[in-house]
Amino acid sequence: MDPEFQKALDKARKLELDGIAFYTKAAELCHVPSGRRMFESFAGDEKRHLKVICDVAKGLGVDMSKQPLPRDEIRTLFTTLAVQVGEEAQATADEQEAIRVAMGMETESYKLYKGQAETASDESARKLFERLSHEENQHYEMLENTLEYLTDNQKWFLWKEWALIVGDQSSLGME
Repeated sequence: MDPEFQKALDKARKLELDGIAFYTKAAELCHVPSGRRMFESFAGDEKRHLKVICDVAKGLGVDMSKQPLPRDEIRTLFTTLAVQVGEEAQATADEQEAIRVAMGMETESYKLYKGQAETASDESARKLFERLSHEENQHYEMLENTLEYLTDNQKWFLWKEWALIVGDQSSLGME
């Protein structure tokens, strides 16, 4: 295996392990049920990413097309929450800071995977890293949206809430 590719896989493993630990701890500490479920969902995504990276390191083929996208998983969560009434959406300063830290972690993972996709000589590696960068970007967007909701609820317009629930981000200028 190419030494640079091996180095990237090693860094990716570390990022995913850090993400699993962080999101698991954040879920344990979060008192807002929807926030706890979001962090648990992200921990599950990072575990899946780790398995994919380990499989690639072992030389096994990986078909990411059969893997769910984070937005698909979280859409189910928000659709369920949309019909619930009375859940407090007040997050503590620590929970808001956890979201900010998570956004930084997702940015770092995105940059690693995007860079690897751009330099990959193997088509399957390129597709894998493109998919992982796409998933990390979705995590970032969901975290950013959640933080905006928690910190400035009045600016979180109904049309934006609906876009999150149904997954149509076109009105937001996002894909």
